[in-house]
Amino acid sequence: MRSLNLAKNGFNKIRAHHKELKQSDLEDSIKSVPPGEWCVLNHSELNGAWLCFVNSMIDEKYASIHLINFLNKSQISDFNVENHIRDVLKISFEKRQRFSGYSQGARIFYGASDGLPGLIIDQFLDKAVIQINTAGVDKFRLLIQSTVEKLINGKAYFLDNLKYREKEFLPTFECEPIPALEIEENGLRYSLRAEVIQKVGFYYDHRENRYQLMQLLGRLRVKYSSAVDLFCYAGAWGLSALNAGVESVTFVDQGNFEHEILAGLKMNDFDTRGKFVRSDVFKFLDEAIQKNQLFDMILCDPPAFAKSHLQKDQALEGYSKLHRKVMKASRPGALLVFSSCTHYVSHEEFQKNILEAAYKENKKIQLLLSGMQGWDHPVSSLSEKSNYIKCYFYLLES
Repeated sequence: MRSLNLAKNGFNKIRAHHKELKQSDLEDSIKSVPPGEWCVLNHSELNGAWLCFVNSMIDEKYASIHLINFLNKSQISDFNVENHIRDVLKISFEKRQRFSGYSQGARIFYGASDGLPGLIIDQFLDKAVIQINTAGVDKFRLLIQSTVEKLINGKAYFLDNLKYREKEFLPTFECEPIPALEIEENGLRYSLRAEVIQKVGFYYDHRENRYQLMQLLGRLRVKYSSAVDLFCYAGAWGLSALNAGVESVTFVDQGNFEHEILAGLKMNDFDTRGKFVRSDVFKFLDEAIQKNQLFDMILCDPPAFAKSHLQKDQALEGYSKLHRKVMKASRPGALLVFSSCTHYVSHEEFQKNILEAAYKENKKIQLLLSGMQGWDHPVSSLSEKSNYIKCYFYLLES
């Protein structure tokens, strides 16, 4: 493998647990390094080297060096990229098998957190969906597919995100069509048609928060009759509420998910306890408020409100409008669940946004629980960028 030398600032970044470096962090130029080539990074203070691959060469100034893991001197001479990829896929898959309820459906590979930046894999019973967004991983897509199929004893499909791939100048492939996905989570069943799949399929990232919802409802000595699942997608939040005894749920999304909601209600024996409303969520809340149609539970899990840090203020403003409308549409004593998947809004900023909305609406709220992403989205600290899920459970007291 090609050997590159770290500059002092690059070495310091690694010591500070950075997972990505730039050209300025190296003493050597990477101008001649082909996109996706695997290399080792050396420094006089290292008793070994850091394994990495170089990504986008759109401009040397903006090229990324993705760190993989540290190799001692004996490992460097024997290192084989293909064997390493097989090993990390197997380790990641087996890690999910430790958790009850994750063995048939989970994110079985989570990018840099599992050792291969730009690789996301979700399992759905005997099927898996693979997304690759980095050149260093894309070179081995067929190896990854065959390895995953052996692990799940099923079929793996690619779902290439063209926007991400164009950004990294990755080629476009003719991919085998993905069939409808059957999903199991927390004892509930879901179905997703291929034409409405978002991201890599199903949002497993809130799995533990939905489990918390069911546990919480089992402990609250209140009977909730009318709930609404905003930005419902396949209906995971609302079906979880029904499973915990809520009488009826209105599922709201501007996307065409009526088939998914009706299928989910039928598969879980909730046929008469839910309905789907196709509507912009903000418009739906405005109409409910105008008609004084108040709910005693609102589950609010919108898509990301910012795609970059430049949109952060805009995202916070959007959250504020949404949270105020939710509180206006809620009865006293309502259970409110506020979620966010926006990377650029921290846990502290998100909770502050909720509290400010309550203050502006003259509402008193009690925080019952807080949550983060499921165990198949591993992180080592709350401050990591990859720790993006926020979830807060409140009682509306007044």
